[in-house]
Amino acid sequence: MRIRLIGLLILIVMGCDTIRKQETWVLSNPDHPLRFELHIENGQLKYWVKQEGQVVIDTSRLGVIRNDADLSQNLSFVAKTEAVAFTDDFTLPTGKQRKVNKQGIRQSFTFENALGNQLTITCQLYEDGLALRQEFPERSDQEVIIEKDLMTFNLSAGGRAWLQPYDEVTKWEPAYEEFYKEVVIGTDSPYGHGWCFPALFKMPSSWVLLSESGIDGDYAGSHLDHQAKEGIYALRWPESDEYMGLYSQKPVLTLPGHTSWKTIALGKNLDTIIQSDLVKQVARKSSMKQTAWIKPGVASWSWLSDHDSPLSFEKLKSFVDLAAEMDWEYSLVDANWIHMKGGNIRELIEYANAKKVGLLLWYNSGGKHNTIIEAPRDIVSDKEKRKTEFARLQEWGIKGVKVDFFQSDKPEMMKLYKEILEDAATYELMVNFHGCTIPRGWSKTYPHLMTMEAVKGAETYTFSNDYARYAPIANTILPFTRNVVGGMDYTPVLLSDQYVHITTKGHELALTVLFESGILHMADKINGFEKQPEEVKQLLRDLPTAWDEVKLLQGYPGKEVVIARREANTWYVGGINGEGMEKEWSIDLSFIEQDVEWLVVQDDENQKMLRTQHDVADKKVSIKCPPYGGFIIQAKLVSDSTEELAIQ
Repeated sequence: MRIRLIGLLILIVMGCDTIRKQETWVLSNPDHPLRFELHIENGQLKYWVKQEGQVVIDTSRLGVIRNDADLSQNLSFVAKTEAVAFTDDFTLPTGKQRKVNKQGIRQSFTFENALGNQLTITCQLYEDGLALRQEFPERSDQEVIIEKDLMTFNLSAGGRAWLQPYDEVTKWEPAYEEFYKEVVIGTDSPYGHGWCFPALFKMPSSWVLLSESGIDGDYAGSHLDHQAKEGIYALRWPESDEYMGLYSQKPVLTLPGHTSWKTIALGKNLDTIIQSDLVKQVARKSSMKQTAWIKPGVASWSWLSDHDSPLSFEKLKSFVDLAAEMDWEYSLVDANWIHMKGGNIRELIEYANAKKVGLLLWYNSGGKHNTIIEAPRDIVSDKEKRKTEFARLQEWGIKGVKVDFFQSDKPEMMKLYKEILEDAATYELMVNFHGCTIPRGWSKTYPHLMTMEAVKGAETYTFSNDYARYAPIANTILPFTRNVVGGMDYTPVLLSDQYVHITTKGHELALTVLFESGILHMADKINGFEKQPEEVKQLLRDLPTAWDEVKLLQGYPGKEVVIARREANTWYVGGINGEGMEKEWSIDLSFIEQDVEWLVVQDDENQKMLRTQHDVADKKVSIKCPPYGGFIIQAKLVSDSTEELAIQ
């Protein structure tokens, strides 16, 4: 499609009683609904975003204060680049849609202060959102400190928001393991530390998801500030006491340099938000040449059902057996495996190899940045020890590592994430980060990053008596918030009654489709899977963890969600009820035009078992969904057809 660009618009307005110069630049595409306007007035930079002529992001600030320069006021226009069309075109081994192909427009505008220090604003505008970055084009051998990023998001039109409090960092938990809360736009955060990215807003005519991308190891992760007076959200650095109080929370750059990208996914409906890959699109491209060793899959996981299981060779063998029986690619060996009794890791590797199951090994990220004693520790944080260890794991045939307990968004910790990913790539190890920050597009730069935690996941059943009550609601919010920006290691599927939970078996099973993760760790104990009907077990054997298409069929955060995902020639549909009332749904699957074989799995009438059916009349499925219930549908192209399934 040929992209037509609106040219530069310059307005000069002279006030009556005072001379007041203002200039405005517009970036827009007539074929798309979004419009970015950049404005300078009395030396300050402002911007706003419109959709189909309606203001969504009202007048908001740009600007940066460095230790050596104030780039927030007394600015004057210097130059602009031509608006150019471009295409984000890349394929990843995992994700909500492995093949990304998005057209956009890019333009940069440069300003300078009275001392000649320059600030460039770069905007990338797409049909479904935009990204903004502030850049420092001058060259200098001196390091500069970014004291404050003054970018704001003005959502003063009002509405509702689904926000995760930026929690106080503790010995065990980072800031990203709280429940999302539905609040009125402009509500103060409950703990005084602000709100996390990603942040979801329902405006009068639009849905907006704010997040961040493009942190390459020399910048801090930011989040939204504690207060948002009149709906204006500012940025906030990590807290100073994170990382055991070590290191500054402010970025230090050698120029030229830039801030992170701030992303604004925007659409009339929630399907636009669900499908957004904006955080990945603006991230740096991967330089990896060989990626055939990166293989998403399903993993058995012993820790949730038995915290001491990594200490037992025999217990770990039984979870390898489960993975083999279920045709799952991996089994995760969690904390303290180096203290294993009754055998050792080399013997377990040999056993798993015989079963054709790959092993993933847990590591403590500390280091001086945490005091947690779970082992192995003091390896991954040390460059030389890490390389030696990763080389040994490659020699052993280990497929990946789970690295835990980061607890900070300070630049020094962001640098550690990057270094781990770079060394893991050298030794062909997939990576899962836990006790960590949110995804910030790194899975595009480092495609062996399979998943990250940054969520209050199923392991919370072991720590909190309140979790069971809130989990069904949280599960209907996460697909619209946290999971939009990248793989989420929630560790789903509790089919047994080991932990008290009010979600049904249908609800738990549906999470395997609703939650995207490059490696999906199945949380239940062994007999939780063994006791299921054979058709359910086969469904779990077939289950993909990397997808080609995603489509929201219905949903509203906190109430319900139904999502369809396609992998090759099979569609999967997962749906859950987050409320304590029975619902009757008619799920329209007419977007699948080809002939398929159907499998519908849902709760039975007493909610104790799962029942299956195969007849789907007129491609509509009637679901009577109990309180906190759910279902899953598999639609597989009939075997004698070579046609690929797709949304028509």
